[in-house]
Amino acid sequence: MTDSAGNQAEIDVAIVGGGAAGVLVAMRLLEKPGSRLRVVIVEPAAELARGAAYATTQPEHLLNVVAGGMSAFAEDPTQFVRFLSASNDAAVPATTFAARRDYGRYLRETLRAQPGYSSLQWLRERVVDIERCGQDNVLRFASGGTLAARAVVLAVGNAPRRIPASRLRGNVRLAEAWDYATVASIPADAEVCIVGSGLSMVDAVLGLDRAGHRGHIHVVSRHALMPLAHAAPGAGEAAPDKLLALGLRERVRLIRAWARAAIAAGEPWQWVFDRLRPHGQALWRSLTHADQQRFLRHVVRYWDIHRHRIAPQVSATLDELRAAGRLDAVAGRLLSVQANADGAAEVAYRPRHGDDVRTLRADWLINATGVETLVDLQPDTLLGALRARGRVLPGPHGIGIASEEPGRVLDARGVADPRLFVLGAMRIGTLWESIAIPELRGQARAIAEQLRATLDDAPVA
Repeated sequence: MTDSAGNQAEIDVAIVGGGAAGVLVAMRLLEKPGSRLRVVIVEPAAELARGAAYATTQPEHLLNVVAGGMSAFAEDPTQFVRFLSASNDAAVPATTFAARRDYGRYLRETLRAQPGYSSLQWLRERVVDIERCGQDNVLRFASGGTLAARAVVLAVGNAPRRIPASRLRGNVRLAEAWDYATVASIPADAEVCIVGSGLSMVDAVLGLDRAGHRGHIHVVSRHALMPLAHAAPGAGEAAPDKLLALGLRERVRLIRAWARAAIAAGEPWQWVFDRLRPHGQALWRSLTHADQQRFLRHVVRYWDIHRHRIAPQVSATLDELRAAGRLDAVAGRLLSVQANADGAAEVAYRPRHGDDVRTLRADWLINATGVETLVDLQPDTLLGALRARGRVLPGPHGIGIASEEPGRVLDARGVADPRLFVLGAMRIGTLWESIAIPELRGQARAIAEQLRATLDDAPVA
């Protein structure tokens, strides 16, 4: 990037990634009139705020949180609801589960409304490496270009977990769950096997159903547990003090007891998790390292289906498909997928509670295994390049990258970099609760405040 005189122009803040996390950071950096910060978003997609979650254009792909909890600004909690109401020319209840495509549009329009938006630059490039040059960062692009920035915010979002190539044999017809167009183009009569039973699986099933798919859908995952439905919102707050003093096993027992007591009192069990929701980071960070490992081995899938719930109407669609015999789930570990001469594939798996090998037939395989959080399994990405340079360190249990507040990245020596920040999915090893909008907007605000304090008062001449 060059200035009007043709010289290399230095940027104050480069935000790597233009999905929800990156846009939230940009909003905060640009919200104050008269800011002197020069901000760039580096995002190769054709539109901002179209990360994995909000790239869908399909109306049946709904937010997993009611509209009243999705404002970009915690201090203005009804902003998204007002946006929906204005867009629909009618009042939209805060309890609405809005379409994800509408949320992406809301983020884009809210960004454009910030006082400093006219100074924002957007580069449609892909960052492949970031070198430290003195006090600056030099971003290297896949195109061969470079950009110097005083500070960098890694808002890289969610990378899909890959099915190991060693398990795919032959010309397997494979679609990624987040490739919404390919999923929708699968022939209506095709027999489909979806690997993974979480939120990505839900998206794939909804996409198939909307496209008029009539074939059978198999879901294979280790536990065969699907996300549960939200209940109507309830009131009340939880005091997590009792949980914080307990180990993992005792916490699980107490939460189960609270759920049973809620049901006995005529309340949905979901309210117990809603009350715990604001305390997720404290609950994670107060566990010992050993208990965190036990959680990841034995509890995480059960926690996920209760914590990361889906809209009631989405859950009803899944129930209808299962009742009609068009959707089933089997618990087992995927062993291999062998493509046959006729184009169909034989999917081999080992049942969760058995030693035998079973198979099922599928014309198409959909990868819905979720988000890859282990940085050492991403060697061909920007994070892999930073890892090779020693600029990042894997987070606890190898999950994400190590960081300290308000998102400063720790290098291979464990030293915090004052000019390199991260937010979102890559902080979950440290924070656990780090990918939903309430956490993203809080992290974005904290990072922006730190950057303004250290950069805005001393701009580069």
